[in-house]
Amino acid sequence: MKRTLISLAIAGALSLGSVVQAAEFADFTVDETAFGGGLVNADKLNGGYSERITFGAGGAFVTNAYGNFGQYFSNEGTVLESSVINSGYALYALFDATGFAVPLVPGLTQFNATGGGFSLYIDPGMNTTKALGATGADPITLGNAGDDYKIAFASLMTSGTGVLVAGVGGFFDLVFADFTLVDPEGKNFFVSPDPFYLRVNVDGDFDSFLVAGTQTVTGDLSAVFQVPEPGSIALLGMGLLGMGLSLRRRKAA
Repeated sequence: MKRTLISLAIAGALSLGSVVQAAEFADFTVDETAFGGGLVNADKLNGGYSERITFGAGGAFVTNAYGNFGQYFSNEGTVLESSVINSGYALYALFDATGFAVPLVPGLTQFNATGGGFSLYIDPGMNTTKALGATGADPITLGNAGDDYKIAFASLMTSGTGVLVAGVGGFFDLVFADFTLVDPEGKNFFVSPDPFYLRVNVDGDFDSFLVAGTQTVTGDLSAVFQVPEPGSIALLGMGLLGMGLSLRRRKAA
């Protein structure tokens, strides 16, 4: 509902006739038997997040954030699924981004992310603490994380956009085309489909904040999976090719 209201406000401010609609969510299955649960079929991860963002010259920004997922949804993200998440284990994400903010019209700011990363972790003891850094450039500090383990990660951002309506709030959408499950931990948790989806969309809604200095932002967070578009697959292939050529040159040297 909040995202719809913000979209309508943006459409009105820019005299647009339509707003972007969310893409279809892809189904997946997680295996919670190691934590006292069973198989959960879903198409959306949902939770909340906190971030520290710092703005510099020309609207450049850097941010580090953490998100705590506590729910699985199905049926295009509309039906809450039964799960032992937050009673048998905790699932959290660490993510970061760099980019620049552009004022479009008074009271409306667009964010363009040029790079970033996203990682998923399981906290079996449900006791990990997370603290934001002093600035957006500082990583998240974790406590009691000795038993945690990473299950997935992504670093090839193919799209990163966001908007803020002053006094109202905003939202962001980060798209990564190289979502990778850690073997065996991630593959034992995300058991379907196999192979798993490469594309993950990380979305958030947030309240209004000042686009200057260092700010603390909180809001809702979700993650959904999709089959990459042909352009994203080509970009991933080019990236892997570039890495291979670089390693080959270094080996030759």
